[in-house]
Amino acid sequence: MNFCPRCGTPLIIQFEGGRDRPACPKEGCRYFHFGDFSMGAGGVVIRDNKALLIQRGWNPNRGAWQLPGGYVEADEEIVPAVEREVFEEAGVEAKVQDIIGFRHSIAGSIGGPSANIYVVFRLTPVSGEPAFDGDETIGAGYFSLEEIAEMDRVQGLSVWAIRRALELPLEEGFGIDRSDDTLTRPGWMLFAPKD
Repeated sequence: MNFCPRCGTPLIIQFEGGRDRPACPKEGCRYFHFGDFSMGAGGVVIRDNKALLIQRGWNPNRGAWQLPGGYVEADEEIVPAVEREVFEEAGVEAKVQDIIGFRHSIAGSIGGPSANIYVVFRLTPVSGEPAFDGDETIGAGYFSLEEIAEMDRVQGLSVWAIRRALELPLEEGFGIDRSDDTLTRPGWMLFAPKD
């Protein structure tokens, strides 16, 4: 990044928050680039003790099996995002029950590192049968752990999340906490252990 995204001024390097960062020198702007971040969400959908998986149609990892999921848009709340991704990638309408875990990763990219948080939700299927579009996804279906163990190229995080969803009682996951209305405001969602 060479120019301020707020005002277009060429950036300089300035010490802020314990390290050197690209910063805007224009008085009154106060822009600092704190890095590149993204958030994703994946859904463990269980029906009849089988988990919904999709087969990737795009690289990287075309042909690999994984939970349906993807990026959360900057103007989108995370719960509708994971429900949207499950429907878009697998054709199944499902509703979030709780959070069973999350992954944090730092990967190198053009221009430096990029951090990603990927939240794994447990969802209950509402309607629809697994379907794929032949482009982004080239396979979809419900599979038992025994069937998954026999499949090639199943993502490790997906296997972990499926096992966790099958073993973790619903009352022990992290659910949406609406008990304190002082924490409620547009765009906010608080997740906490269920009581």
